[in-house]
Amino acid sequence: MDAKQYMDEIVDPTISEFAANRASRRHAFLACVVTFHTIDYFMYPEKPGNQRKSFRNESWDFAQVDRVAHAFKHVQSGHDKSQDRPSLNVDDIRRRPPGAIGEFEIEVSRIGDEIGGVTLLENPDDDLLDVVKNAAEYLRGKIGEAG
Repeated sequence: MDAKQYMDEIVDPTISEFAANRASRRHAFLACVVTFHTIDYFMYPEKPGNQRKSFRNESWDFAQVDRVAHAFKHVQSGHDKSQDRPSLNVDDIRRRPPGAIGEFEIEVSRIGDEIGGVTLLENPDDDLLDVVKNAAEYLRGKIGEAG
């Protein structure tokens, strides 16, 4: 299986499942893990660890997906000193309640948001679904470059 097949068969359906369950931390985790691991399917001569660093430097969204995937897997992600990205604790990855009366949470919910989502406490304006979609788009571009 190459990177394109992996994205078509594994990543895209997992992101679609997250989109259908956008307030689910479980779906967010799965989408981030499978998206991050696309890197293992690239046919670059470099080791995946070297490519990971390059991708993180080029794409803020990929770096966030990496942090989230590793925070869920290891309870806390590592600190990336080169990009001054702090470590991320799994408890900082939060369900964002809808902006409805009775569910609204100050500094997390969005006014008028009827569905909610998953976000990071460090920046609750970021919707993790958008981040993972952008990271997947970035990776698809890399597949195109690789030929």
